[in-house]
Amino acid sequence: MTTADIVAELQGLAEPKYRDFAASLIPGEADLLGVRLPLLRKLARQIVRQENWAAIFQELGTYSLMEVVMLRGMLPGYAPNATLSERLRALAAFIPTIRNWSICDSCCATYTFAREFRAGVMDFLQPYLGSTEEYEARFAVVMLLNHYLNDSAYVAHVAELLSLVNCRAYYADMAVAWCACELILRYPEYETELITRLSPDIQKLTQRKIRESHRCRAN
Repeated sequence: MTTADIVAELQGLAEPKYRDFAASLIPGEADLLGVRLPLLRKLARQIVRQENWAAIFQELGTYSLMEVVMLRGMLPGYAPNATLSERLRALAAFIPTIRNWSICDSCCATYTFAREFRAGVMDFLQPYLGSTEEYEARFAVVMLLNHYLNDSAYVAHVAELLSLVNCRAYYADMAVAWCACELILRYPEYETELITRLSPDIQKLTQRKIRESHRCRAN
């Protein structure tokens, strides 16, 4: 399967009405086809089973279509026999191409290998947590949310790291508030300590997210 074949496959999966819907949720994003996320994931899994995923990953880097960027970002997560160093090397190349929350969050959810190699991935995330680039910072925070909050051994460290994120761009702030909200809902004993560490603006965002949550908070 060539990169041209992959793009043709994506074009065949595109839905104009879904494109309009997706574009309405992603401000400023115009270069998209309208391919549903489950179909993107299915195609990514097919590619890593049948092709040299690293070569395809490299070649897809020349395309700007949102679905191609997202598909490319999924390959290091789904590659069945990739080493941690191969995955992280690919992520280092991919992260600078993230340009919206949808690409960021959809790809972060794919990187379940982080749960097996939490210490190594945490080291990899450190520079991005301190980045002033909006989606680099968001990437690191969403990775913490997806792959570290379910391990109680990392909760205190995640609470500390959230207070160190210094990018004040909108989608970075929203990621911090989202992660802080989830942390507090799951581990309410950290609420006072965490809230007091966050900036006033993120405190407000976090508290709003907690209020909007439909889940019951623990006593």
